[in-house]
Amino acid sequence: MWILAFILTIPASDEKEIDEAIQKFKTEMKSPEIPTRVQAVVELGRTQHEKTLRALGACLTIDDKSVRTAAARALGGFQEKKAKAAVALAEALAPNSREPDVQIAIFSALRDLHEGAALATAYRYLDDKNGKVAESAIGVTAAIHSRDSIDPLIKVLKKALGAGDGVYGGAGGGYDVPADETLKERARLMETAVNKALASITGERYSGPKEWETWWKKNAGTFRVKE
Repeated sequence: MWILAFILTIPASDEKEIDEAIQKFKTEMKSPEIPTRVQAVVELGRTQHEKTLRALGACLTIDDKSVRTAAARALGGFQEKKAKAAVALAEALAPNSREPDVQIAIFSALRDLHEGAALATAYRYLDDKNGKVAESAIGVTAAIHSRDSIDPLIKVLKKALGAGDGVYGGAGGGYDVPADETLKERARLMETAVNKALASITGERYSGPKEWETWWKKNAGTFRVKE
């Protein structure tokens, strides 16, 4: 009986320590100093529990972006509760639509969690207007190998082809639509990221949408992801 009683006291002890950690976190988060609040998030992230997950999840949409970024990174380490951590991260993307650095940190965390459910979230951002955000979303597909990612990745690659090159006017001379160096740079970023992701998923090496599309048409019926 004493053994059973000892076992039953362990969860209560753990709960007390967790509550103390959260109380300390709440106190430090009242600091006017951003580095102090960031460190509070980092420290709380070392304790993986339902309560700490909720507290960190709340930090994803409030406070300075460095605090939000720290919260995302902390949740990226929640391997024991990665499904719930992935949900918290995914739900914070839209509220951070004006904070691309935070969105990038969120996708990096989703990549680290390696949670298959995160792919549906990543697909919605594969062609984001912000090239760096799109690149980070593509990175999730490169880490979590799924045949379901191949079609949307090829679609992004096709859309990037020739983007920003401008439209030549023909007989009148000059360009009807001038070249856009920003769009061209984004297209190069997309092409590199997508080719890397497709190579990671398939084990194949191609460089353009036509090659990938031809390969996929021939192999879609039999292809299986190798981990």
